[in-house]
Formats: sequence, C-alpha cells, structure tokens
Amino acid sequence: MKRRLLVAAPILAVTALLSGCTLANAINPPIESAIYATVPEAAAASGGVALPDFVQADATTIRIKTNSETGTSILGYSIPAPLAAPIGAECASASTPALDDTWWAQSIPTDAAITCSGKWHVYVAGQTIFAWAP
Repeated sequence: MKRRLLVAAPILAVTALLSGCTLANAINPPIESAIYATVPEAAAASGGVALPDFVQADATTIRIKTNSETGTSILGYSIPAPLAAPIGAECASASTPALDDTWWAQSIPTDAAITCSGKWHVYVAGQTIFAWAP
C-alpha cells in the first residue's frame, strides 16, 4: 500500500502541475457577468460587458454573462411591449447556448422561431428576449 502511494503521489503532482490552467479555471472561471436596470445604465458602466446593438433603448432588467476565454455569451432582458418585428433574420445554422444561469430560459422550444443578428442567436418569449453568442 505504501509503495502504491509513493508511485501515485508524483504522478498526481505532475498531473496537477500540467493541468494548472484547467484547475485555475475550475476554481475561478473566466466568466464576466453584469446586470443593468436600463440601457443608459449599461452605457454608462465602465469596464462592463458590452451590449449588442439590437438591444432596444427601452429594455430593462438586462443581464449578460460572457466567457472571456471562448467569447460565448448569454443575454436576457425585458421589453415593455411585444416586438413589432423580429430581431435580425432567419439563422443560417442552429446553435445552442454554451452558458447557463438561474435567470436564463428554462428551455427553448425546439420549434421556436430563432433569429440571428450578427453573431447572436435570438429567442423571443413574449416580452422577454433571450440571446446567445456561440
């Protein structure tokens, strides 16, 4: 038993040393999050996560979360009235959000109308907008 421990200890130490970045990311992931009451508050924030251009001027309760290493993001906000027209256009290819959070949609229906605006995929659930950048 002691011999196994003597053999295993250096192997574990080397493994931990080589996977230091992975371990650091597990302890302190490269995630940036922001919550803004309004678009003007988001615009005035310094060093915050930038909002995409399609976010309406009257949007409220704006939440955004970004993985700074991969560039993946999720975004959610409310609007005072239903949209008159879709955000963006039909997506050329489908994707799923790579991030999640307690405020994010519980599920996105498989038959939901997903549109794209730039790199963002957009799902409208009534007066709540969910978007993600793969």
